Amino acid sequence: MAKLSKIINFLNDIDKEIEEEVYNREDQANEQEYKSENWRDSDKGIDYVYKTEALDELREKIFEVIEQAEKIKNKDYY
Repeated sequence: MAKLSKIINFLNDIDKEIEEEVYNREDQANEQEYKSENWRDSDKGIDYVYKTEALDELREKIFEVIEQAEKIKNKDYY
């Protein structure tokens, strides 16, 4: 069970880092869009937004893994 706790703690730390990255990227995207209304429609803007969305989806998957690990740790198998 100690390994599960390490995994949970590690993933929580990674999640916090990704959360901050997503927040910063969203803030940066808003700034870029303020400078140029067409930024989101540009290749660079589209790529930036898609990567930000992918990072946010990764956070959801990390949450699911943490949730499953906690269930196993708490012997909640059902």
